[in-house]
Amino acid sequence: MKTMKYIAILTMMLGVLMACDKHDTLDDQVFIGDMAPQVYWEVPNTTVTAGSDIVFTAQYYTTGDRPLSHLEVWYNTIEVEDMQVTAPWVTSVAFSMVSSETKERIPMTSTQVKYKHNEEWWNAKERAYQFEATFPTSPTKSKVEWSNAAWDSTLVNRYFGETFMQDFKDSLERVLKKDVDASYKDYSALYVAKGGDIRVFVEQFTDSTFNDNTQLYDKHFKDHKLPDAIDSLYKACTFGDLIFKGGDYSISYKKQFSLNAILRCYDDQGTYGIALSKEITLN
Repeated sequence: MKTMKYIAILTMMLGVLMACDKHDTLDDQVFIGDMAPQVYWEVPNTTVTAGSDIVFTAQYYTTGDRPLSHLEVWYNTIEVEDMQVTAPWVTSVAFSMVSSETKERIPMTSTQVKYKHNEEWWNAKERAYQFEATFPTSPTKSKVEWSNAAWDSTLVNRYFGETFMQDFKDSLERVLKKDVDASYKDYSALYVAKGGDIRVFVEQFTDSTFNDNTQLYDKHFKDHKLPDAIDSLYKACTFGDLIFKGGDYSISYKKQFSLNAILRCYDDQGTYGIALSKEITLN
């Protein structure tokens, strides 16, 4: 029995030693391979005018045996588009159309700027190469902002699409007609906004019902139906009429571009290191 026990212990010890050998081998494998150059950069101004050059400073070095070759800036172009339109006179529901979309307009793989390595950039004190350079931006990627201050139906077509104004009007009409008792105040507000007299509106189109809960009379259309005259009034409204109130048009559009940029440093065999990405906003 003792002999068997000793054999079991010896077997366990051999297993541990073998496991250690395997672990050491794997550990060695982790460090086998090409040593990539080390690179760091700074972009002092991360908000620039579209079309201007972006200034950056870089610092890089290698601990490997291969000579350094060059550096590359890679970046993609991101577009963020925000659209907001509201019918401000509608109180029965919060009717608005809001859209926000982010698109990658230019992929990173298609945009590169190269800088050939120069031994004269060596800084003995920092024990690294240092240089300052720029990369360009497109003048066509400037920020666009438009709102009610410059109302123009042609700009609605440009920014929102040629069918948007009619789509907005049709969608709002469906919402208002879904419950004409609830939208009674909205139609009366539109009637007055179009130059109608509220007293005429009440006399010709209004009835009321006592509300047991509030102990008040609720105003609504006669027979709880939308009068033809009010229906025709809405149909005669323009898109501008539907988004106008208090001297303002409740519409805005904004499009802005940004760059997500990285800096790579290569040796002569194509092995490279990457600096942290920088986000640059274009105005």
